[in-house]
Order: sequence, then C-alpha cells, then structure tokens
Amino acid sequence: MAYDAFKAQYEADAIALVKSKQPIDISIPYDAAAKLAYEASDKSMAYDAFKAQYEADAIALVKSKQPIDISIPYDAAAKL
Repeated sequence: MAYDAFKAQYEADAIALVKSKQPIDISIPYDAAAKLAYEASDKSMAYDAFKAQYEADAIALVKSKQPIDISIPYDAAAKL
C-alpha cells in the first residue's frame, strides 16, 4: 500500500472515530413526567388539557406536603 493511500485511509478512519465519540444528548424534556403520565392514561382528554391538569395536581400535592407552622410566638404568654 502506497503512503498516500495509507494516509487517506488513516485520516478517514480517524475522522470516523472522532465522529463516533461525539457527545450524545441525554437531556430530559421539561414535561417528560406529564408525557409519561399521559401515555399511561386512557387518553380521554387532549394532551394540552391533561398537561395543565397534571401540573396543577402536582403543584397541589407539593403544597400539601409543606410543613405547617405550629411554632408558638415568644410573646404568646404576654398576649393572654
């Protein structure tokens, strides 16, 4: 094999190797949870309406899990 042919083949192989090692996009879409829930549902409503309801339900669930402030103010005895 002549040097010129070897060089061309080597460069082509090197370029193919570099291209094969390019980063892969593994990002998760913002509404992935809503999409998964919609796919698992009976699809009785449009996706846009389902997504809005899903997000409202998720927000309500998070709010319901927030701790309730049961602390007693330092001057509670003075207010009696």
